[in-house]
Amino acid sequence: MSLQMIRRIVEEFMENLGRSFSYMFEDEEWLQKILIGAAFCLLSLVLIGIPFVLGYLLQVARQSSQGKELPLPAWDNLGDKFVSGLLFFVIGIIYGIPLAIIYFVLVLIPCIGWLAMLFLGLSFALIFSYIAVRFARTGNIGDAFDLSVMWGFLKANLGNLLIVWVMSILFHIIAWFGLLALLIGVLFTHFWAQLAVYYLYGRVVYEAERTGISGGIANT
Repeated sequence: MSLQMIRRIVEEFMENLGRSFSYMFEDEEWLQKILIGAAFCLLSLVLIGIPFVLGYLLQVARQSSQGKELPLPAWDNLGDKFVSGLLFFVIGIIYGIPLAIIYFVLVLIPCIGWLAMLFLGLSFALIFSYIAVRFARTGNIGDAFDLSVMWGFLKANLGNLLIVWVMSILFHIIAWFGLLALLIGVLFTHFWAQLAVYYLYGRVVYEAERTGISGGIANT
């Protein structure tokens, strides 16, 4: 890969980072859709809303991975959103359990507990970004556990995924400023942050496929 191509890829991905902050506000019904998302975030406090929110965000990641930003998905077919979101939640738990066990073992070792937290947190974030788009595109639970494809994708796109990880932290820091507008503000900004993060998950795959560095996730 030539230096010029690498420079172009970096420039285009940086443009995607800028778009992630505001693309959702270009939807004609952005306020309605984000408010509905915020309502389901409120229901997530008692777990009921989690599958609906995840199902919606999977749609965002899927269409972003296909190069489509707008319109934001409609809040229809709630049954489908619930099922896909619930399955994705279970997938996350399955991945999270062994990582949590490893963490609690490592944290007992003096002086490296915080390093274990950072490393495992980063590992889970990178894995999560992969399985979000992979499962969103195929709907097949088995594909989320295809470790060979996952490893190839992570190796090929590690730089962009690390940038998305940093950006996701930034988005959630910004989201907590919703505290200034009391609880409803937190829910609104939290859902906005999720829209931005899942948009970037999808864009990593889109750019990877477009430039031929998908690491095996292509054609899904």
